[in-house]
Amino acid sequence: MVEITFLGGAREVGRMGMLLRTQKETFLWEYGIEVQDTLLPIKPDVKSIDAVFLSHCHIDHSGLLPQLYRDGYRNSVHATQATFDISYLLLHDSIKVQKKRGEPPLYLPGHVERLMEKRKEIGYKNPIKFADSQITLHDAGHIPGAAAPMLDTGKKRILFTGDLKFADTQLVGGAKLPEKDIDILICESTYSYKDHPPREKLRDRLRETVQETVYGGGIALIPSFAVGRTQEMLLMLHDLGFPIFLDGMGIEATEIMLNNKEFLSHPHELQRAFSRARKINRSRERKNVIANPCIVITTAGMMNGGPVSYYMKNLYNREKCSLIFTGYQVEGTVGRTLLDTGRYVNEGLNVKPKMRIEQMDFSAHTDRSHIIKYIKKSNPGRVLFVHGDNPDGLVKDVRAMGFDCIAPKNGDKIKV
Repeated sequence: MVEITFLGGAREVGRMGMLLRTQKETFLWEYGIEVQDTLLPIKPDVKSIDAVFLSHCHIDHSGLLPQLYRDGYRNSVHATQATFDISYLLLHDSIKVQKKRGEPPLYLPGHVERLMEKRKEIGYKNPIKFADSQITLHDAGHIPGAAAPMLDTGKKRILFTGDLKFADTQLVGGAKLPEKDIDILICESTYSYKDHPPREKLRDRLRETVQETVYGGGIALIPSFAVGRTQEMLLMLHDLGFPIFLDGMGIEATEIMLNNKEFLSHPHELQRAFSRARKINRSRERKNVIANPCIVITTAGMMNGGPVSYYMKNLYNREKCSLIFTGYQVEGTVGRTLLDTGRYVNEGLNVKPKMRIEQMDFSAHTDRSHIIKYIKKSNPGRVLFVHGDNPDGLVKDVRAMGFDCIAPKNGDKIKV
């Protein structure tokens, strides 16, 4: 028997966490925070945890892990090397964000260092054996190093997809998950209600928009997530022959990925693209960047903070320039406000930009059709949807296919 307790991320996106208890062991899978409002998962008894597994580096999955060590956890965290290396960057940045917001610190830099001291790097398909069970990580696509952990007790096999992408991107290959003998499938449902447009068509549209902008004498400003999106934009645009400037945390994130080449689909192409791009290391360099037509790829992806604020202050009134969103904009962010109202509201500005504004869905998550296809192929005994705030329609459809399926709530305990 395995008891699964959902600590966070059930019927919501953010603060993922779940506790799995076997007859002899207790495992924590994920321990993140909800980034926009710093919401935290239910707190477990850290001294009862035998091991922690992290699917990938994003803060909504990893952001509270250092607090475990603040609270007395003494055992290890397991993840891929790429996940640990990028998490180190993001966790230290999370401390800065908490400080900037004036929030009490959830943990200190020393707790991040302790986490890294206790890290246990594991590769895909290399089982980690415990007294009562074993856990294996499978390639989840999504971003470099992302993994889907599977618990095998000998009697039950429980697979958690983590954040998942079945389709290949230019940065990473699609997920490679087990397709049989799954008793419980715990599946993300971020896009339970829609499918994404074909990526090749999006790529063509992106390149056309950038070319029209730069040839027209403008600057193509692309706010991008530091991890995943920045690198994919580089891969898609580096061969156009235009100057590309990289600004913000995406520079260091790219360097880390290039030190983890085995997790990339086209590491040599990314290396070439990154080498050719011009990196902005000092704020005073930005004035020269916007003097001539070019491409600027910068953080933050949802426009809350980061160097993008400088560029918007100086470009919003230029009709020849373009602002190209490449990812989802969470409600309440500067980017979402701009899309919903047409106004840029940030750092004392409340203006209606004259620049061209485009939104393109380069999601690193899987979509409705791919989820259904995988369920049909893998034929799990039961499906539990998490990491989605609108799962009910998909639950209904999966039940209609003949599967036992629910979307649990935070705090629910399920015995299997």
